[in-house]
Amino acid sequence: MHTEHFSLTANAFWVLKADYKSNTTEISDLVDDAEFDENFSQDLIQRSQQALLSPIARLDQELSWLPELSSNQTEEISSLLASNELNKLVGAVDFLPDLPKANVLAHLCGTNSIEEKVLQNLLQAWDDIREIDLLSFVNSERQIAGFPKVEMAQLENAVKAIGSKHARNAAMAVWKFNAPGKLMETLVEEELRRGSTSSILAQFVREYDNLSEPKLVQISDSIEGKIKQVSEPRCDLEGVVDEISDLLRQWDDVNQAVQVFEQHQGHEEGRSKRIYEKVRELCLELANDRSEFLQAKRLSEALLHTFPELESVAEVLRGDVETLESLDEQKRQFAVVEPLVAACETAKQKLRKLKLELQKTGFKQARGGLLHEIFVAFENAAKSPEARDAAFLIVRDLALFANNERDDPETAFRLIDGLLTYRSMDLSRNCSAPLTWYFATKESHHGTETNPGIPRRGSARSVDERLAS
Repeated sequence: MHTEHFSLTANAFWVLKADYKSNTTEISDLVDDAEFDENFSQDLIQRSQQALLSPIARLDQELSWLPELSSNQTEEISSLLASNELNKLVGAVDFLPDLPKANVLAHLCGTNSIEEKVLQNLLQAWDDIREIDLLSFVNSERQIAGFPKVEMAQLENAVKAIGSKHARNAAMAVWKFNAPGKLMETLVEEELRRGSTSSILAQFVREYDNLSEPKLVQISDSIEGKIKQVSEPRCDLEGVVDEISDLLRQWDDVNQAVQVFEQHQGHEEGRSKRIYEKVRELCLELANDRSEFLQAKRLSEALLHTFPELESVAEVLRGDVETLESLDEQKRQFAVVEPLVAACETAKQKLRKLKLELQKTGFKQARGGLLHEIFVAFENAAKSPEARDAAFLIVRDLALFANNERDDPETAFRLIDGLLTYRSMDLSRNCSAPLTWYFATKESHHGTETNPGIPRRGSARSVDERLAS
């Protein structure tokens, strides 16, 4: 009889109350009794009869029932099944041979409520099923019942088919728990840790993966939908990144066990890799096209957390995170000095106005106008430790422009003088040395009438060249 799920109470021996020694005549009498009792449908009774009378179909029923057990053991298990005492069944299988033990545990997996221990014991029961002992038992019982012997190849195929049914029952049982992904991950890691030889572990993982497909498709579709939202006007990018990161966590909750198993087999889980490729493409777009380095880094970190088992991409992701951290830091630094850059660029176009303001108030005293904008932007940038050096060098660049490009050493000098006398100046050596050296040249050069100590154009240019080198 073909059934999609495994159940001892659907077995022909249970339905007809037959045993392994029942011959054709006895089976016919048992069919009459079953029809009279009306505990099962007429169709199930007829299919059970056909299964026990067919030498090929009978083998599946023999192995799926309680092989190698004594009459007392079979009676005990049957009594517990009849009374539906599932908790007692768990303890009753401890000293049974492996296949009947596995059959009982697989049957329990098909019931409404089981403990994690049942799943662990089922996987372990498949570690060392002795097919030679099963073959001896089946042929011995068949000789008494008057049925032809089976060959080892037939028995091996039948055992394999039963293993598939057990794996499916176990996978379905996992999905009855509140956190199926976490439980599955625990089971798989435990089996791999103990060096499991269970012949159904791979089937168990495949069956779980097949059952998880609807959930994974739903998560994948949601991720694709969020990726499309990024291109929409007025998109809340931070919110979308949060949602994609959460969806990746949901994916990991469901699929982690499969990734771990595939990694142990030397493979990479295909669906996870496709999700990774979609989200990383978004990371590249955010970083390269939109300079959204922080959000790209957050997504890359989420990918790395979700898919460390994808060994071919883990190193790429670590490199992405490191690069994006650097780029985000640069972007934040530039954001601090950007107003200063803009003010200095404006001043280059209005250098005469800047010169007059410097002559009137000096670098720090202006209450308004172009010089005031430069100083305010400079002071804001100088308060940031990571942008402090840059703030000084941007103003220095304005001084060099005045001296080198506009032949105005006086304006250059006043700017540099203002930098050197700025309160609490605490610069790195790379920044302070050029400024001090530039200022000191006033003692060794003849300047203009306005300020004799201002270095000539040649001196300022040599500073610029020295720094560039």
